[in-house]
Amino acid sequence: MRGKLLRAVLTWCVLACVAAGASAQAGWPSKPIRFAIPMAPGTGVDVLARAFADALAKELGQTIVVENKPGANGLIAVNFFMQQPADGHAMFMAGVSNMAWNQHLYSHLPYDSLKDFEGVAVFADTPFITVVSPRLGVRTFAEFKSLMQASPGKYSFASAGIGNSTHLASELMLRRTGLQLVHVPFNGAAGSSSVIAGDTAMYTTVPGGIAPLIQSGKLVPLAVTGSERLKAFPDVPTYKELGYDVVVPGWYSIVMKKGTDRQVIEKMNAAINRVLGTPLMQERLAAQSLTAVQSTPQDVQRLTRRDSALWAPIIDELGIRQ
Repeated sequence: MRGKLLRAVLTWCVLACVAAGASAQAGWPSKPIRFAIPMAPGTGVDVLARAFADALAKELGQTIVVENKPGANGLIAVNFFMQQPADGHAMFMAGVSNMAWNQHLYSHLPYDSLKDFEGVAVFADTPFITVVSPRLGVRTFAEFKSLMQASPGKYSFASAGIGNSTHLASELMLRRTGLQLVHVPFNGAAGSSSVIAGDTAMYTTVPGGIAPLIQSGKLVPLAVTGSERLKAFPDVPTYKELGYDVVVPGWYSIVMKKGTDRQVIEKMNAAINRVLGTPLMQERLAAQSLTAVQSTPQDVQRLTRRDSALWAPIIDELGIRQ
């Protein structure tokens, strides 16, 4: 009798859990979704996030509110995101820096990307492009290299902050080419302004945010990190073409808080993949020199582990852990 009662209770618990999960999925999203992004308004990433949010909101039939929380390599945005409930109505636009590199940059990181986040989707990937100041008087990477080799340590390169992807991408390029430039970190997108003014010589960043500056001649493009030339700048060679192994991951992902209902995660993943499959969204991403990525939730953790392992030694060698 007691055994039958125990089995009945267990069966009821299982059915209750299944019903609760089904109810959560059926009722989601029941309110606006808060979308935290770690960049300032008007930046290339912000433009991408807003276009993506608009398309996703139409797909889900619910408002998505973009929350700009720039600064501290994404830590401000993460702090905001972690204060939201794990009910599927908050998500974070996490790049490779936030997911794979910050754990090697900060001794007391307030989050663990693999333990505190639920991967939803990897949705876009971007190459990096190296640009220089027109005041240098160089037009090709070979000319730039000759100038730098003639005065090692005289010139500097800009970044959006210590440990930022713009910093690490430049450091990798310098290691592969043997050039010596002094690092000058800036807050956010101010690095490109310093190159335009001639205060720093070089900047390596994603092309989406600086394409107009290249097209207007305010920045001179030298090389891109991807496997193919950019459609927007077909005359700019890849580092691979130049004979250098400079491969920098530039993926963007969507994550939710650990504990979010699994069915909600899957539903959001399916919605993201549908949006990315539309010609309009692919066109918007291409305008930012981004490639749409179809993925599973598991791909977020896979890429996080891969790029954490690959870049940990480089970060350690730089001695920039804080």
